[in-house]
Amino acid sequence: MPSHGLRPRPADLFDEPLPRVWLLTDTRRTPRRDVVGLFNWADQEAGFDYPLDRLGLAEDVEYVAFDYWANAPLPPFRGRLVMQVPPRSCAVLAVRPRADHPQLISTSRHITQGIVDALDEKWNGANRTLSGREKIVANDPCELRVVASGAGGPWTVAGVELSRADQSAGVKASYREADGLLRVTIDSPSSREVKWQIRFRAADTVGLAR
Repeated sequence: MPSHGLRPRPADLFDEPLPRVWLLTDTRRTPRRDVVGLFNWADQEAGFDYPLDRLGLAEDVEYVAFDYWANAPLPPFRGRLVMQVPPRSCAVLAVRPRADHPQLISTSRHITQGIVDALDEKWNGANRTLSGREKIVANDPCELRVVASGAGGPWTVAGVELSRADQSAGVKASYREADGLLRVTIDSPSSREVKWQIRFRAADTVGLAR
């Protein structure tokens, strides 16, 4: 359980006897990563309807999110974060502004979903590739969750590649697509930093290729 070294803050400190909405923000690397925790301390299901500006997020921007414990993406939202949380439970959401290209929204390595393990992420629009570096634990498959749909429509994967050094070290990668989300699993026999790259075809080029 690596430590992220950051300070989460309760967004509703003076609204509730026991804070229910927590925010963790990492601006040490690009892109910025935000993780929102919604905690239901009650014995009944709780509804959350929270303005984004109270979380330090823009009200006029559309966001995408991934729920770590539910292992599922949320529908895009704007202005407010609205969600139901089961009794005595919590939701931990990785939140990012919706982009017009694929982006890494979450990883399975840690509850902060990329803050401790996603060392780099870059989008190259010229060759339609998303690339990055990921801290991988030996024999512990790590899943990268990539939002593969944007304002311009869905993106189709053309291939997933690892660096030659990683391939020589026996690192393997596989992927599957569902509901606008790409899940890439990286498995390594040793703990290491893995360089990965995902090639895409934009929605308008898929039909031309057929």
